[in-house]
Amino acid sequence: MLLPVLVLLLATLPAGADVDEECFEDTFCIETSESDEGIALTVRPLVAWDITLRVDMELTNLTPSRQLPLVVGLGSRLPESLLDLSIEEPGLPWSFSFTFEWITGRLNAQHARSVTYALPYDPGTARTVGQGFNGAISHQGKFAIDWDMPIGTPVRAARSGLVVATEDGYRQGGNDPSLKSRANYVRIRHDDGTIGNYVHMSPGGVRVRVGERVREGAVIGLSGNTGFSTGPHLHFEVYAITKNLERRTIPVEFRTRGRSAQILQEGRAYGH
Repeated sequence: MLLPVLVLLLATLPAGADVDEECFEDTFCIETSESDEGIALTVRPLVAWDITLRVDMELTNLTPSRQLPLVVGLGSRLPESLLDLSIEEPGLPWSFSFTFEWITGRLNAQHARSVTYALPYDPGTARTVGQGFNGAISHQGKFAIDWDMPIGTPVRAARSGLVVATEDGYRQGGNDPSLKSRANYVRIRHDDGTIGNYVHMSPGGVRVRVGERVREGAVIGLSGNTGFSTGPHLHFEVYAITKNLERRTIPVEFRTRGRSAQILQEGRAYGH
């Protein structure tokens, strides 16, 4: 399973600098507005999905309006106030430096209680759960499911949503922890802000693009064996983002043949 990818950047704005806006990896921009009283910082998202942003600062002769470090969730393209910096002693030099970390996903998203999931493979087929929730191989403390699945099997969306990230450029896979960050994947944000993560896709096997809305049951890619993997399978999890910018996986139920909702058990095969 891939760990969250956090990007850290450092910037400094000394007194008198003429900086209006600075943008970060086509994800968000920080707008600064200077007055006699201090500096106002506004964040403007550039993407149509949720991100969680953590801001920390080092200040000289400035007082922040909000406690640092500050963690905020951004869920639209509309600009919103981040914080204000008030000058403590007018006439004296001031400066600040800031560090940003961010991750795709809504801060503390709450999973809709009534939602159940479709099995992410073709109707009329059955797949065995090789590893279930809290599995001993690699799911300790995680609510994730691994289905044994031959390479090239169509993977279908278990729930409708917006594609927020994809990767299908990796080719290597094996039982090697150094490959954890080299698995291909598709991530879909659901309407309640949680994210469905489909991992170990085939090289070149992703069939959707970022920003595309997909319906439950749509083919989103082909299964594979990329990344840290003991054999061909599909790893699936649903998660929300915590204030520490970590993934909190969520136990979810699936609709299976003859059952409207159930928790899947390791070692059993399930069909539509």
